[in-house]
Amino acid sequence: MLASPPRSRHTRRSFITALSALGVALLLNSTVVAGVVVFEGVAFPEDQGWVPNPFCEPDRGLEDGWFFQHVELCDGFPPPGGQQESFTRSLDEFIGEQDFFVEWRMHTDGDSAEIPGVAPASLVAGGSFGVTYHFTIASDKVRFIQDNFLPIIWVDVSPDVPHTYRVELHGDEAFIWYVDGEVVHAGIPEGSMPLVGSLLQWRAKSWFLESNTMWDYIRYGTIPIDGSGDFDSNETVDVADLYFFQECLSDPDAGSWPGCAWADMDFDGDTDCDDWFLFLA
Repeated sequence: MLASPPRSRHTRRSFITALSALGVALLLNSTVVAGVVVFEGVAFPEDQGWVPNPFCEPDRGLEDGWFFQHVELCDGFPPPGGQQESFTRSLDEFIGEQDFFVEWRMHTDGDSAEIPGVAPASLVAGGSFGVTYHFTIASDKVRFIQDNFLPIIWVDVSPDVPHTYRVELHGDEAFIWYVDGEVVHAGIPEGSMPLVGSLLQWRAKSWFLESNTMWDYIRYGTIPIDGSGDFDSNETVDVADLYFFQECLSDPDAGSWPGCAWADMDFDGDTDCDDWFLFLA
């Protein structure tokens, strides 16, 4: 199993630790937070509303706020194709949404030789028709397929640390893909998404090799308004937003990323103590 990556490279600020614990409790009570759906690695996905589909009983568990999956070849089943486990949710509640995002933070030690087999890890947003956003993730490389008629995009990533991936969809006008806050690909989509029948699915899989994949979180829904302090897009800044605000405040790098633009309440390009006082107010 992978050594557990830290949730942040910096110590959490102690003066909001107790309130953050309340935020975690709210997350576990309901994985749908107004205009945002969340999976957090503090509990199993099936306990947070995700539909599991395992094959050949892969090893899995929770460790230090991360959900881990260990997959390898199956006894009695010749390769290619070994253990795997996926989790799925419908995107029907966001049909027609013009400002939609998916963000996930994860780490895998799987070899990029597994990518042709859609392994060791993948995340897909789409359906049987329309635009599909398909990411296959290895320890040092990510493959992005948007459409069979468009070029495949490859991005190199560091194998030693977890990475935060984010896709923003603006109807049929634009899509933007970020890795650790940096734009790595953008363009005009072939159409809108989500549509009727659209799903979000993520998984770990062994094609020929074993691997370990750890998921910190997966979040998707309506993109919050910049500077609003309202992560869940319910037009109220309250304790339900606190858990997410703390993440932006605790890590000075992530605090300036697009996924924390809603927490930059003074619009100065980062999330800091000035924003915290505005959030409290």
